Amino acid sequence: MKATGVLLAGGKSSRMKKEKAFLEIDGRSLAERSLEVLRNVFSEVIISSNTPERFAHFGVPIIQDEVLGRGPLEGLYQGLTAAAYDEVFFVACDMPFLKADIIRSLAKWISDYDVVVPKLKSGLHPLHAYYHRCCLPIIKKNLEAGCLKIIDLYPACSVKYVEEQELEGVSDSINVFCNVNTPEDWAAIHK
Repeated sequence: MKATGVLLAGGKSSRMKKEKAFLEIDGRSLAERSLEVLRNVFSEVIISSNTPERFAHFGVPIIQDEVLGRGPLEGLYQGLTAAAYDEVFFVACDMPFLKADIIRSLAKWISDYDVVVPKLKSGLHPLHAYYHRCCLPIIKKNLEAGCLKIIDLYPACSVKYVEEQELEGVSDSINVFCNVNTPEDWAAIHK
């Protein structure tokens, strides 16, 4: 796709007590697994991390937060600023079951909306979503106001909330949105 995929790996992993991007499944880190999927979907892939030296071996551009402590919204801002394309898919590095078919399925709405975000029974998934570059002024305004929740920018954007039934027929749609924040989450996916 002529779009950009951004792997968000700038978090502190404080609840996990170790860097989530480097947790391994079948001998491959979550970062490696996600980057493989993103490379198979997008013309451009970027990593957002405040520890670029940890990700240099992946051979993709790495961007950093300009202002630390502003969370994933800062990652969105920097990713949209750095991307070569207007349409950018962002995904957190702690989602072990990322699937190309889901990402492609979500893409069909991005030309008509500023944001395309899955809305499942488990809630919204703003870190497995598309954002158009036109969101930059809204994100900047929110960052400057200290309004750091990603979903707080949605009222000022045109948003496509993709319901669960709209993803039916796409393989493993529910597992894709699982993320690991704690050692208990990590243990649960290995059962």
